[in-house]
Amino acid sequence: MHRSTRANRLAVAAALWLAAGLAGSRADAQPSQPAYDPRVAFSETDTNHDGAVDHEEFDERMADVFFLADVNRDGKLSPAECTATLVQTENLADADSNHDGQLTLHEFMRVRLKEYDRADTNADGLLELDEVVGAFEQRKQ
Repeated sequence: MHRSTRANRLAVAAALWLAAGLAGSRADAQPSQPAYDPRVAFSETDTNHDGAVDHEEFDERMADVFFLADVNRDGKLSPAECTATLVQTENLADADSNHDGQLTLHEFMRVRLKEYDRADTNADGLLELDEVVGAFEQRKQ
């Protein structure tokens, strides 16, 4: 699949997902955690289909996630925008190195790369499907 086609599909899917979530939620209601399937995420991230996610593929995917979650297009993720992402940042304060209550792309990517390294249990610099699923299952506990 061409990169522009993939990006367009991601943008449309994210817009539909965000629109559906926003339309169905009350202002005082707790936002619900969107469904996340690590196998689907892995497949979408492994753009060269070699069975592993390298740093370049991961960086591209996380940049896509950041910019799709940045609904107001201010270059930062607010707590509400973080909650709406499929890949959660459990503790915004830990990731927010300048303590402004929002995540910049740099802050977001720094946290995601730490998660990449933690998930890479065999330390080969690549994420295989079993490592991604294992990291997801561990986070659920």
